[in-house]
Amino acid sequence: MAANTDRRLLSRALLVLASLAAVLTAAALATALVLEPPPLAWIGFAILSLIVFALGAAAALVVPRLRVTPLVPAVADDRGRRLLVVADALCSPPALADAIVGRGLDDVVVHLAVPVRVSHLHFLTDDESRERRQAEFSLAHTLRLLHERGVVATGAVGDDKPLESMTDALGSFAATHVLLAIPPERESYRLERELLPKARALAAVEVGQVVVPAALPAESSASHV
Repeated sequence: MAANTDRRLLSRALLVLASLAAVLTAAALATALVLEPPPLAWIGFAILSLIVFALGAAAALVVPRLRVTPLVPAVADDRGRRLLVVADALCSPPALADAIVGRGLDDVVVHLAVPVRVSHLHFLTDDESRERRQAEFSLAHTLRLLHERGVVATGAVGDDKPLESMTDALGSFAATHVLLAIPPERESYRLERELLPKARALAAVEVGQVVVPAALPAESSASHV
């Protein structure tokens, strides 16, 4: 989690620096127009602008890469089967538990990661705490159902990006298989687009995907209690 926080802070810092560079460049050009500098000064401004825009473009390219950083996967000291499940918080816990048990993996240890499902404007409202509570409820409910069925399972609320949740979990849980659980397409999360091929490119183990019905209103309302 500390590494994940560091990456998030670095991403924000790069965005702030890129924004400041753009503002300073605009201010410099505006000043240049008012003062009417000689041609040589314009050449200097042009070179400076190119440098600033190059730095801004580099920051824009680097920031997305920082969002999903493949970690060194954990290594198991035995040959037991371990299933990492990365599940959308909107998935119905009973249906998710059925999907996990239905895979027919005997003597498998399960680790469930439930990313916080955020909206575009969650940082401007109080939705962030509500979204985290929803993920925590989905995690706790699903783990309880798995334990009732005799499945050895652990879990944690993950990052607000599914792929980050997966790579973070793989850094501490030596999974032999990964299962992505997403709701139906009409209720899918914007960060889950083309999730399966991206996950397969990042993980060194087999990655599958299952569509799980969304939680019923009465069921999901328990996350607000």
